[in-house]
Amino acid sequence: MQNRIPLALLLCTALLASAFKPSGGGDPDGTPGDPVNAIVHKLKNGMTLYLSVYKDAPRVQTMIAVRAGSKNDPPETTGLAHYLEHMLFKGTAKIGSLNWDQEKILLQQISDLYESHRKETDPARRKAIYAQIDSVSQLAASYVATNEYDKMVSSLGAKGTNAFTSLEETVYINDIPANELEKWFYLESERFRQCVLRLFHTELEAVYEEFNIGQDNDGRKVYKTLMNALFPSHTYGTQTTIGTGEHLKNPSHVNIQQFFSTYYVPNNMAIIVAGDFNPDEVIRLAEKYFGDYQPKEVPKFTYKQQPELAQPDVRNVVGPDKQSINIAYRLPGAGTDDALMAQIVGQMLSNGQAGLIDIDLVQKQKIGPDAGAFAWALTDYSLLWLQGSPRQGQTLDEVRALILGEVEKLKKGEFEDWLLPAVIKNMKLARIREMEDNNNRASYMLEAFVLNKDWAEYNQYLARMEKFTKQDIVAFANRHFKNNYVVVNKLEGEDTDVYKVEKPKITPVPVNTTDNSAFKKSFDGMTSPRIQPAFVDFDKVIQTTKLKNGIQVDFLRNENNPTFSLNYVVDMGKDHDKTLGLAITYLKYLGTDKYSAEDLQKEFYKLGLSFDVFVGDDQSYVTLSGLEESFADGVKLFEHLLANCQPNAEALQNLVADELKQREDAKKNKAVILRQGMLNYAMFGPKSPFTNVLSEEQLKATKPEELVQRVKQLTSYRHKVFFYGTLAQKDVLKVLGVSHLVPKKLMELPKRTEFVEQNTDADKVIFVHFPMVQAEIMLVSRGTRGFNLDEYVNSRLYNEYFGAGLSSVVFQQIRESKALAYSASTQFTSPSLADRSHYYRGYVGTQVDKMPEAIDAMREIIENMPVGKDQIASAHASLLRQIETERITQENVYWAAQAAAKRGFPGRDLRRDIYTRFQNANEQAAVDAVVKFQQARVKNRRYTFLVLGDRDKVNMEYLKKIGPVTEMTIDEVFKAR
Repeated sequence: MQNRIPLALLLCTALLASAFKPSGGGDPDGTPGDPVNAIVHKLKNGMTLYLSVYKDAPRVQTMIAVRAGSKNDPPETTGLAHYLEHMLFKGTAKIGSLNWDQEKILLQQISDLYESHRKETDPARRKAIYAQIDSVSQLAASYVATNEYDKMVSSLGAKGTNAFTSLEETVYINDIPANELEKWFYLESERFRQCVLRLFHTELEAVYEEFNIGQDNDGRKVYKTLMNALFPSHTYGTQTTIGTGEHLKNPSHVNIQQFFSTYYVPNNMAIIVAGDFNPDEVIRLAEKYFGDYQPKEVPKFTYKQQPELAQPDVRNVVGPDKQSINIAYRLPGAGTDDALMAQIVGQMLSNGQAGLIDIDLVQKQKIGPDAGAFAWALTDYSLLWLQGSPRQGQTLDEVRALILGEVEKLKKGEFEDWLLPAVIKNMKLARIREMEDNNNRASYMLEAFVLNKDWAEYNQYLARMEKFTKQDIVAFANRHFKNNYVVVNKLEGEDTDVYKVEKPKITPVPVNTTDNSAFKKSFDGMTSPRIQPAFVDFDKVIQTTKLKNGIQVDFLRNENNPTFSLNYVVDMGKDHDKTLGLAITYLKYLGTDKYSAEDLQKEFYKLGLSFDVFVGDDQSYVTLSGLEESFADGVKLFEHLLANCQPNAEALQNLVADELKQREDAKKNKAVILRQGMLNYAMFGPKSPFTNVLSEEQLKATKPEELVQRVKQLTSYRHKVFFYGTLAQKDVLKVLGVSHLVPKKLMELPKRTEFVEQNTDADKVIFVHFPMVQAEIMLVSRGTRGFNLDEYVNSRLYNEYFGAGLSSVVFQQIRESKALAYSASTQFTSPSLADRSHYYRGYVGTQVDKMPEAIDAMREIIENMPVGKDQIASAHASLLRQIETERITQENVYWAAQAAAKRGFPGRDLRRDIYTRFQNANEQAAVDAVVKFQQARVKNRRYTFLVLGDRDKVNMEYLKKIGPVTEMTIDEVFKAR
């Protein structure tokens, strides 16, 4: 389950776009400024419906939200809201129970034992009580049809089934086919009627894992420290969403049930629906299935005003990740003008292009390139968060002074008059783009509910923002930005104060995958009209012509809004020239004979445009996007930059220093080490796409003129142009004909570097030491070379059943039954290029002491796959319904066509092959297909085991029993080749 923290909120969370005209029908309320044309309806019991019709695909994004999160946790049992979220996947007296009369007696015994366990202080007695809990839990599990909720929701064709708990909300998420709304309502209305704490202690073990994972996450430690300093006596700061270790070890069933009874009531809940549906029908279904929920008065949250900070509160956090600094100001809560101005100020300081921090510090290479600022609006308070990292040889105090210097410029009004209106203009553009996605639409409505805002008032945010003047911003900055800030220095080093939750002894519970509850039988008996799949004929949809100079131009019409994307797709990437990536990064810091680098960024931002250049392994992508009204001016400016960029020796020297520091910083990031460095080593050996980079010596020897020449020559190689927008072809061709000039003869492509895929014909281990609480393990096995359509098709059903999602065999066996890991998955992968191999991959993140057991369990179920006919039938139904309701839309049409062509199937929608293969398969045929695939493509494989963990804690003798162990240093993993 997700645990949302504000680091994921770097994008604005309260931006609006009055210029957007949503597609879709319905009978919207007509609220001025509403970017989603929402209908807001209240049931008689107080439950709120937020409905936004968007007919992009026959699917619906749903959210069921409860306006209660970790800030509402009882102080003696923190982490409760988050843990309750986990339990709402376990079912009710009807969902998941095979004999409720017997099961409820045992669950009450377990509840009573937990209360005794909480009160007991004698360690031996506590241990004995937990043994009783474990024993009774075994009996209770015998009455459970395991994981019924996930089976049912998966059978609908749901995607993204999950939930998250944050400070002020708990939200349950499903993306479902539009024709399955009634079954979804039937299922969800039963789900939220009752909180049944079944399979409690194995799920608690998963939360232990989540807690311990957080001990290895420097970002979470920074967040916790910063919030505690900002809110010393408010639950924003005194309580974390995951809770304290001691509270997790002493859960209270009584408190959990009380929390559910208090907050999970209709007048404190919302159903949010965005997608292709009839609003009248959804309102009818909501009344039918949720209308009998009984309202209850919800206690008002009260808090003390936080004490003013008279001077900076500076705190340190230690961990292996790179150094950084975090600065935060506490501000008034959501709905106030100050909270709105904080959103604007965050963008004026940092918008990725032309903010004060962007231009004065990042563009001029005075601090690390990841500096930024963002505002986060909460009900009781808001905050402005500024972040930065040092360049080589720079101290955190120096970074702090530079960032605060930009804040001082705000206070003095030392910013150009165009910046404020440009920020508002780009906020509109951001909202236009965001509203092309159902999840973003639902999230927009979710925020209004969580903040308890009247819908009409909520949609006036942008109109209110547009009225603010430069004088208002300056006054706001002087009013709030004094010495009243918090600083958290993220220092590099070993954290000697890590608290780890020690697990109690837990016996794996039986997983019953064959029996079904009466509710599931009723659910399965409900029928829904099927939707016909829609496959794309790429050659018909994508219009192709050529410029007079012979360059191919592909067109795709934007049916949603007045924005465009112009892409130059160049058939050359890092595999052809490993200097290219550096050259492209260098471009950002270059000016021309007419503009400085800073002025170029400003000009693009003023026009509502952005440009990006991305270098892939085999291709490079030069992209200009934004408001279509600025297309001609943007292309002219864009091409001017590509053709006339000027070398800058100082900028290159700084860029090389930053690149070397970023490489060193990457060595402190366990995700990069395992999922990029070690994985590439397992697949390709020492010379891989990951290590195919310039060495330090080569970087330092690179000349500015050499890099500029590479940029100027980029579109002198074979390439094509892709335009997505509403402009007529002739108008686009006219602009490109004038601005996009290429030589009469294109240059020959450099020879592409070939990487040798490694054999995995014997088990072996690659171990890398990293100081961490957990151990993370990946299994990698190479299969057939070359894209094989039959394997690609059959692997989809196998993955759906065995290794993907909450109802998969891997998740159920490793986490739900045995409580061996918080996260476990497998995937049979197919190559994105026709000449690469298929691979089988597995992942498990577990406690170090459980590593042998977790690996053994993973190997056993992969090799001897449990065959659950009902689960395979559910996976089969889910796969068909997903394809029936998937629609490749917008720019994705073009990129899907490109992906198929790279696999050797130009113009072919490969989803058709999957659907045709399984469309008419009955239950037994689906079972046979999964079993046959496992026997032919998975069984008897050998693996390279990648293990990242602390050498002093990992059982190295066990690893040696798997196969030969190669211990690599992090430097060896990252060494340029």
